Amino acid sequence: MFKPSLQKLIKDSYYAKHVPAFIQIPELGAIPEDTTKPIHEATLDDLAFAAQALDKEQSAIYKRLSAIRELYTEARSKGALGAENIVDALSRKGGAQ
Repeated sequence: MFKPSLQKLIKDSYYAKHVPAFIQIPELGAIPEDTTKPIHEATLDDLAFAAQALDKEQSAIYKRLSAIRELYTEARSKGALGAENIVDALSRKGGAQ
């Protein structure tokens, strides 16, 4: 029997345009390296493991974003202007000068 393509099955889905052609599955137990697999060949477990890897990436990005925002907020609270070096801005004492 003919298998319909994934694109046909999800064409009306909000996420259809964001579904990648390939997924990256991280190394797991007996599998010593990352595996790239076409999305149309993925199992549910493949999707789950790929999602776990993306969750780790997202967490790392969010932590970096939060740190950058914190530096920005602290510098602005000390009166720093847009073109000022971050180290100089954070070296100030107290609030706006």
